[in-house]
Amino acid sequence: MGLRVQHSREVTLAYPDLDLAPGAQLAVTGPSGTGKTTLLHVLAGLLTPQSGEVFSGDFSVTGASAAGRDLFRQRSVGYVFQDFHLMPGLSALENVELGLRVAGTANPRALAERALARLDLAHRRHHRPAQLSTGERQRVAVARAVAHGPGLLLVDEPTAHLDRNRAGAALDLLQGTASELGATLIVVTHDPLVAGALPQRLDLSAGARG
Repeated sequence: MGLRVQHSREVTLAYPDLDLAPGAQLAVTGPSGTGKTTLLHVLAGLLTPQSGEVFSGDFSVTGASAAGRDLFRQRSVGYVFQDFHLMPGLSALENVELGLRVAGTANPRALAERALARLDLAHRRHHRPAQLSTGERQRVAVARAVAHGPGLLLVDEPTAHLDRNRAGAALDLLQGTASELGATLIVVTHDPLVAGALPQRLDLSAGARG
């Protein structure tokens, strides 16, 4: 990688080299403002760095066109946002199905149903986000992220809204789902429980600043 990202006029974020094997599970830790979420955006192709490269296998994420990065995200990346980003007017099933339809995925309804069933949400599939608990909304967000079978699962602060018991369950869910898919899991977290449970860690405590 060796990435440098212009964060503001005054601050440039600089990241160390990182090489992850397929199926690796990594925690990205550090105080607020050290570039953790920015790193996820770069890895997902949502943000282009000023220098450095990101590869997924033989595919250059940073060297691809905007259309190429869009296709990469649709096919290969699952992203779970900190605040879930669910559409309030859609049911759980429709939220999962929407991304599949936008990507032109075949059989989106069947894939969405399967993803929700895998996460024990089949009985809640017709409920809207406001009718779901925080833990259920998180599982819908995870189902949406993994429904297309991505090779890279990016997760931003998965335990921020959860108590200790639910945090442990959320972590088990993410690790189990990633392992089932054979996906690389990268989790941004302030939570020592999460950081300690993942086998690899990238600590940005010193600041990803250059």
